[in-house]
Amino acid sequence: MNVGGKLATFLITLLMVSLSFMVFDIFLVVSWNLGSVLRHEQENVGIEVFLMDDAGETQAHNLADLISVMEGVRSVYYVSPREAEAIFRADMPDQADLLALLGPQFHLPASLQVKLHPRYRTSERVEALARTISGMDGVDDVVYGKEYLPGLTRAVSMLEKLVLLAGLVLAVSLSLVVANTVRLAVAKRALTVQIMSIVGAPGWFVRMPFIGEGIVTGVAGSAGSLLLTAAVSVMLSPSVPHEFLPWSWIVLVLALGACSGAAGSWIGMRSGIPRPRR
Repeated sequence: MNVGGKLATFLITLLMVSLSFMVFDIFLVVSWNLGSVLRHEQENVGIEVFLMDDAGETQAHNLADLISVMEGVRSVYYVSPREAEAIFRADMPDQADLLALLGPQFHLPASLQVKLHPRYRTSERVEALARTISGMDGVDDVVYGKEYLPGLTRAVSMLEKLVLLAGLVLAVSLSLVVANTVRLAVAKRALTVQIMSIVGAPGWFVRMPFIGEGIVTGVAGSAGSLLLTAAVSVMLSPSVPHEFLPWSWIVLVLALGACSGAAGSWIGMRSGIPRPRR
């Protein structure tokens, strides 16, 4: 009867931990996919330098060499007027007739596409670099997404902070759930714990079984939530294309389960283990 009651308590706790982690896992899946979109946009952050009409190809390549050695610049690619027209026709086939209406003498301007290192894809650094490039000879205009870049940077930073905050809140809440369960387990075994303390059993010997139980509960609960979330992800994939969590995030979820279980056990034992009678 005691074994059955203990098993029932463990299963109930495991279910509560799994459901709590499942909410967190779903949040992580949404955050990961949204973050992937934002990171992809951030990786494409760069500067497009439009050259003057009288700037020849030699001057364009010399200008590209100067820009390529600037701090924060990863690569510079020269786009000729002919290549710019091909890109325009491929990207906007519905508007390709406009080129014919403008006549054979019209041509798109040559440009330099400047790619930046990740650390320099912030609005402040991009703006400073664009200001420097705009003052060079042969440069007609500089475009770098001035309107959306600050918002994109804030969105990426805010998403990272939300994930950390959600992980902290979940760890605290799950620790309290496990702590209450351990407290109940200690209360049921109070006499055994007292006897072990009276006969001189070391503190770690008394506490290790409860800490181990908390770790097992946390890991099993987080693993169960990952399986449930993966099942939901597979069912929603045909209608809502997305990616599941990468392995590094899965390991972090399991580690969070182990840590919250251990912390919960420690909290439960602090208030649940009785002191030996003197």
